Amino acid sequence: MTVSTITTLDEWAAHPYGKAARIALAVLGLASAVLVLMVATMNSQAAWLLVLLGVALAATSVRAAAKPSVIRLTSLAAVMVSVLYVGQTF
Repeated sequence: MTVSTITTLDEWAAHPYGKAARIALAVLGLASAVLVLMVATMNSQAAWLLVLLGVALAATSVRAAAKPSVIRLTSLAAVMVSVLYVGQTF
């Protein structure tokens, strides 16, 4: 990662559109986490896995919205993909 990438991401986060995107990221992440936790109550096979993924989704979305970085945004994407995968598999 270069210095220009870090500077650009920090500048984007401080911009008004960046702030709005960060708020949307946190709100949509928490709403999705609530939905995942509600689905966990209906699924008897993978309930524990969906609960863990729901908590992970809430935590990663709030952390990525608070101070966005490439690693935090990538981990949020990985958790979202794993939620979709577990939802399709079980």
